[in-house]
Amino acid sequence: MSLKKKIKYLTPVPVKKALKYIFYLFEDIITFLSGKKIKGYPPKRLNFVGSSEFKKVGDEFADHFIKIGKMKKTDTVLDIGSGIGRMAIPLKKYLKDGEYYGFDIDKRGVKWCQKNISNKLLNFHFEYVDIYNKYYNKKGKIKASEFVFPYKDNKFDFIFATSVFTHMMPEQIIQYFKEVKRVMKPGGTCFFTWFSIDEEAENKIKNNQSNCDLKYKHTDYCFYSHKNVPEAEIGYKENWIIDQLKKQNLNGDLKIHHGTWSNRKDGFSYQDIFISQKIK
Repeated sequence: MSLKKKIKYLTPVPVKKALKYIFYLFEDIITFLSGKKIKGYPPKRLNFVGSSEFKKVGDEFADHFIKIGKMKKTDTVLDIGSGIGRMAIPLKKYLKDGEYYGFDIDKRGVKWCQKNISNKLLNFHFEYVDIYNKYYNKKGKIKASEFVFPYKDNKFDFIFATSVFTHMMPEQIIQYFKEVKRVMKPGGTCFFTWFSIDEEAENKIKNNQSNCDLKYKHTDYCFYSHKNVPEAEIGYKENWIIDQLKKQNLNGDLKIHHGTWSNRKDGFSYQDIFISQKIK
């Protein structure tokens, strides 16, 4: 593991957010004064979701949702882990005749989305949920393994979670899958990203070729990269993911697009993308 990653994992999230805010504040001021700020996007100092380019990743996945996920313009969509609008912003125009719902454990991100998106688009909804996560929300009061999504049964046509299950433990994912099944319409689409460990990824990890080393074992099917903070980066055996989808009847027409995280040369995106339907 690189020194940069070690420092990243060891630094508490609140400290990283504060440092990022200070570091990018001056850049945001210059961008604003020069007229180069991209309208409708959060300032860089508030972006807490990943290290990749915010707009580029959002645009990439909006394209994936539509082209390989077959999201329709009239769909009712759920974004699990909506962050500070990285996926919502590029979907604003496409879903003008649909409806978007998102929830997240970061209050600052939710407030920004409510103020800058929901106030202008009545079909976009964001909700803060105080879920505990050892890495992202240590003060959270709700256990992810007991969390009930705040939506009625059979509500959604399309549910996605990007870079969410890569930070969750097995019992938490099982609960989320149960809730996805409950709130999704029969025939609805799941679009989830993972660090999915198949034979090729496992060999890359063993040979120290993978970008994520996932060297610590939680169970026979769950592995993580950082000894003291498992939730920072978690991978699962591919067969376990498929089995959990199957148990909840979420494995219809399953398609897997492997990513480049394990340093495979034919990767589609960075993380592995699983697309499937709720069996009627």
